[in-house]
Amino acid sequence: MTNLAQRFDETAARLADRAAVVEAERAWSYAQLRQASEAIGRQLERDGCGPGVRVALVLPNAAAFCAAFFAVARIGAVVAPMNSRYGTQDLEYYLARSEAAALLVPPSLVETAAAVIRQLPAAPSLFAVDESCRARALAERQDDAVVLHCATEDPLLQQYTSGSTGAPKGVVRGHRQLTFELESLGTALKVTEADRFLGVAPFSHVNGLVRSMMLSLFSGAALFPRAAFDRRGILQLLTEKRLTVFGGVPQMFVALAGTPLREPVDLSALRIAFSASAPLLPEDNLRFHDKFGLVIRQLYGSTETGTISVNLDDDPRASLASVGRALPGVEVRILNEDHGPVPAGEEGEVAIASPAGIRAYADGDADRGAAFFDGFYLSGDLGFMAPDGAITLTGRKKFLINRGGYKVNPQEVERAIASFSKVDQVVVYGKKGRHGDDSVACVVVPKESCTEIEILEHCRGKIADFKIPSFIAFRESLPLSETGKVLRHKL
Repeated sequence: MTNLAQRFDETAARLADRAAVVEAERAWSYAQLRQASEAIGRQLERDGCGPGVRVALVLPNAAAFCAAFFAVARIGAVVAPMNSRYGTQDLEYYLARSEAAALLVPPSLVETAAAVIRQLPAAPSLFAVDESCRARALAERQDDAVVLHCATEDPLLQQYTSGSTGAPKGVVRGHRQLTFELESLGTALKVTEADRFLGVAPFSHVNGLVRSMMLSLFSGAALFPRAAFDRRGILQLLTEKRLTVFGGVPQMFVALAGTPLREPVDLSALRIAFSASAPLLPEDNLRFHDKFGLVIRQLYGSTETGTISVNLDDDPRASLASVGRALPGVEVRILNEDHGPVPAGEEGEVAIASPAGIRAYADGDADRGAAFFDGFYLSGDLGFMAPDGAITLTGRKKFLINRGGYKVNPQEVERAIASFSKVDQVVVYGKKGRHGDDSVACVVVPKESCTEIEILEHCRGKIADFKIPSFIAFRESLPLSETGKVLRHKL
C-alpha cells in the first residue's frame, strides 16, 4: 500500500536533523515534526478515528497543519482541509457535508468551532492544536464515525471544488493518486532536498496544500509557511531566507509587482515561481519580470485532476499565455461539442485523463456524470493545443454568453476593456434576459474616473457590436476567493 505518511517517516529518519518547517519563532526538524505527528495521531486513534474516517483541519499555514496532516494520514484516516478564515455558516456547511468525525482548530477558533458543532446533527470531536503542535481534546463526538466509501483506493484527501460556478462538489483522492502527482511535479520542477519553499498559498486549497506543503516535505526540502499574505513581509522573507520555490496565485504576483520598494529586494535565489488557480495575464507577468527579473511560470491544474501541466519553456516570455505541456503520464485532449478531437490550434474543451485524477465526484450531485467521459475529466475550460503539445487556455465553456444565438467569450471582451488606460480590472459575464438569451454585462474597477460612454467608445472597432456590453457597473474591487478566482455568483 502506498502511504504518504510512511514516505514522510522515511524522509524524517534520513534527514532527522534537517529543517522541515521554519516559522518566525521556531524551526522544526524532520524528526521533531514526525514526533509531533505521531503524538497527534495517537490522540486521534484514542478518539476512535481510523481508516476511512474524515478529520477536518481548520488550521492556518503553519507547522501545526503539517503535523496534523501527517497524523491523519498515518492512521489511515481522510484529511478534510477547510479554510481557517471560514465564517460560521461556511464552517457549518462543510462540516456537515464532509461528515467529519473530528475537528482540529487553533486555540483562537475554539469558541467559534464549539458554537458551530452545537448546530450539527452529528457533532465531531473537537481538538485545539497550538503553535507547539500539541493537540488538546475539548469535546467528544456525539455519534459513531461515518466511514468513507468511494472508488478511490486508500483515500487520503477530501476537498470541495471552489463553488464559483455552482454548488461545491466533493473530490476524494487517495495516497496512490497524490503520490503520482508529487513524483511527477517534483521531477518536472527539479525539486531537491536543497530547496526552500515559500508556503503562503492556503494549505486548505489544492494549490498550497499539494504543490507547496506536500511537495516540499515529500521531497525532503524546507518549508517556510506564512498564515497570511503580507506583500512586504513576503519580499523580505524571499530575500533574507534565499527561498528557491514560490507557488502562488495571480493576485499575489500582481500585488508584489505593484509594491513600492523601500528596502533592497533580492530574488536571485528564487529559481522557480509558478502561478495557479486562475489565469495570470501576460501583462501582469511582464510587470513582475520588469521589477524582479523573473518570469512567473503558469501551472494548470484542478481539484479533480491534480496538476495537469506547467510552462517550463526555455524562453517563457515567448509563451506567456501558455500553461505548457502535460506532465508525463497525463493525457490532455481538446474536444468538440460531440466529444470528438479537434485539430491542433483549434479551440475546444480541455479534457484530462490522469493517474492523479478522480473518475467521479464523491457525492450525489446531479451533474456528476456530465463532468466525466470515457475516462476523461471534462474541465469546462476552453483552449487549444499547439503541434508540440503546449496548451493555451482561452476561457470557460460555462461562461460563454449566448447573445441572440451568437456565442461571446467573456475573456475576449475583458481583453478589449482592460486595454483602456482608465480601467484597472474587469470581469464580463452573461446577464439572463427575459426571453432566455443573455446580455453582455461587466463589472469594472477603474484606475481613474471614467464613464460607461468612454468604455463603450473604447470597445467599438475592437470587438463585434454584439460583444459590446449592455450593462456596465463600477466597483472599488472585485469579489475574489483566496485563490484569486473571481466569485462570479457575487457579481
